[in-house]
Amino acid sequence: MRPILLLFFILQASPVIAHPLFKGFTADYSVSRNGTILGVSKRRLVMREDGKILDYASTTIPQGVIALFISDRFMEHSLIHITSKGIQPRRYDYQRTGGKKEIIFQARFDWQKNHILMSNQQAPQAILPNTQDLLSFQLVLMKGLYLGQRQFKFHIVDHKRIQQQTLNYTQAQKINSSHGELDVLQLEQHTEKNKYRFSFRCAKQLYYLPVSIRKTEQDGDVIELNLTRFNNKPFHLYKQQEEEEYSD
Repeated sequence: MRPILLLFFILQASPVIAHPLFKGFTADYSVSRNGTILGVSKRRLVMREDGKILDYASTTIPQGVIALFISDRFMEHSLIHITSKGIQPRRYDYQRTGGKKEIIFQARFDWQKNHILMSNQQAPQAILPNTQDLLSFQLVLMKGLYLGQRQFKFHIVDHKRIQQQTLNYTQAQKINSSHGELDVLQLEQHTEKNKYRFSFRCAKQLYYLPVSIRKTEQDGDVIELNLTRFNNKPFHLYKQQEEEEYSD
């Protein structure tokens, strides 16, 4: 068989360009609010059916002294299909249990009918361009950065609503870590009308897995997730050495 024909059949059999981490990974993040550690977020990605399905789950629980006062447990689960059109979530579940306020939310994506059934909405919601759930969009972000993309627009389904989010590349950094020196790209969403801000720092050497996720809320409070363990190996960021504009 000619090499060109062989390449054609390989591309036809593989619905999207693979990302190394889509074979599966585990990652732990410390969770803090205004600098105070609240708990840990444990994430796990499992590949199923020869890469046609991704199973991505996150569990966040309180840790340390704070666990004596807060017992809330947050669980998220996304079942994602890899198709010729890209990454398509099929099911997203969110649960908040153990505390005074309990929430159970489900979203079901019907890509043939082009709508989403959300448990907190009576009517189906339309699937808009670049629709993802709160977990799957992070995989799209990692894959896009891996392929050289630097700007992203999403319609993200969370346990409250569908919200639009635009992330733009702002700067490159070289940061020392327990995994050696990392080349980190920072992306941010910033709305001039209010204080809300969302930022990601993603490391090239970890195939653009976020090493830091930072959210500034309307009241100015800052919630931050920092990577502490990756594939069962401890991870720690050290003091930043330098910042520079990114160039290919």
